[in-house]
Amino acid sequence: MADLGVQIAGLRTSIFTRNPKIADVVRGRYKGFLSAGTPDWRIEMSTQSAGHPPFAEDVVVTRNGGPAQFSVKRGNLAGTVDLRERCGTAVLIDPHEASVDVYMRILYSLALVEVHGLALHAASLIRDGKAYVFCGPSGSGKTTVARLSPDKTLLSDELSIVKISDGSAVCCGTPFWGELARAGEDRSAPLAGIYFLRQGTRHAAETLRPRHALERLLPNVV
Repeated sequence: MADLGVQIAGLRTSIFTRNPKIADVVRGRYKGFLSAGTPDWRIEMSTQSAGHPPFAEDVVVTRNGGPAQFSVKRGNLAGTVDLRERCGTAVLIDPHEASVDVYMRILYSLALVEVHGLALHAASLIRDGKAYVFCGPSGSGKTTVARLSPDKTLLSDELSIVKISDGSAVCCGTPFWGELARAGEDRSAPLAGIYFLRQGTRHAAETLRPRHALERLLPNVV
């Protein structure tokens, strides 16, 4: 029996499991974000017998009995998220990093809204005490930006979190990674800029009007 605390962007989740393999996966996958203290959320993770057919081919998130309740399915994962009770469940056919990580990404993308936060399909880093976010579809250069910034503090190369704290936007590090296969740092910094990447023949930065920036940002919100 294990009760493990994971804190991302200031939101602490208690993961309870009776399965030692799940406990080992959580400890290894989120080792830079493990945290003790009173949890904001409580999740129970368990296993299903081997040989069970896949729950779904792709990620499926649907309403489940009410506006605050969701069902989560993907491959060998079936789970629930209850925003009102701040709890959830995850059943895994074969516990491994990918299945646990899919659930945690979905959980945080839903739970952050209540605390004025958003999960973005974006890379982010800290430079000179300020955070910069780089949005774009797969192949646009998010991981490349992360690789070209080895002397900066990486927050994420795949899934970044931006939230409002004391009236200002801050960007927070996450353990959710992409091609870089490296967790971000458990740090945060004031948000200095958001950049929308695209391939080009030269280096250039163009300022967008707020409306156009919002139109570009919304498709990147998880």
